Amino acid sequence: MGNHTPGPWIIGTDPRYPSEPCVDAVVDGVIWHIALCHMGLGPDDTAAEANARLIACAPELYAALKEALPALRGERHEQALAALEKADGLRPLTRRNGSVHNHG
Repeated sequence: MGNHTPGPWIIGTDPRYPSEPCVDAVVDGVIWHIALCHMGLGPDDTAAEANARLIACAPELYAALKEALPALRGERHEQALAALEKADGLRPLTRRNGSVHNHG
C-alpha cells in the first residue's frame, strides 16, 4: 500500500477545464494533478470550489487527526480511527455502484 502524494496541495486550474478547480500537489517543484472538481450542477455550482478546498487540505487534516487520535476517547476515537484506516486503505470503501473495495 502506497502513501498519499505529499503536500502541499494547492487549488489550480487545468487548461482543459479552465472554469473548474483542480487540486495539485507540488513535489520537488513539479506540479502533479490530484483531483479535478467538476461543476456537476451547472455553471452556478459553488460546490466544486468547496470540494477543491476540502480536498486541498486533506494532507493537513490527515496529519492533525493522526496527531489528535491518542487524546480522543470513546466514539470520537472510533470515528477518527475509522477515517484514518480508510485513508490508509485498511478499511473498505463503498463505491458509487454499491460495491465494497479494499485497497490493502
